[in-house]
Amino acid sequence: MPDKKREVIKVEIPSKAIRVQHATCPHGHNLMDSEHKINGYPSVAVLARYQDKEGLIYLDPIYGSFKNAMEIDVPEGECVEFFCPTCKEPLTLTRQICDQCGANMFEIRLPHHGLVAGCLRNGCHFHTLKLADGENLLRSLDEDHTLDSFL
Repeated sequence: MPDKKREVIKVEIPSKAIRVQHATCPHGHNLMDSEHKINGYPSVAVLARYQDKEGLIYLDPIYGSFKNAMEIDVPEGECVEFFCPTCKEPLTLTRQICDQCGANMFEIRLPHHGLVAGCLRNGCHFHTLKLADGENLLRSLDEDHTLDSFL
């Protein structure tokens, strides 16, 4: 079977219109933390390392909102490393850097092969969202009239 060409379609949505509901590390460990809510919703918990300090960072689940909570102090402009709190797998992307500041990026997995990627520099708000491949996305919109199962 020949390689399928892929087309990229950009969709603009209102800021803060999407909420991450299911997030995992590359090994499938759940990153959602219902005990630490942000904006009334379970946060996305990742283990962060800055210099010789480690602690959890609770990421705002609302895409485009940055009301994150940190257990460690990371100065504005400094970069951190993210890991899965369960298996300690690095969440750093090896083939992508931030389009705005050049820092490393992290990646969190969503259902249906979706991804959220974000900059690891404290204060940089560059991030991207891939909900799914186009075929699954269009099928869900047609059948369910919602994107909730992708988040």
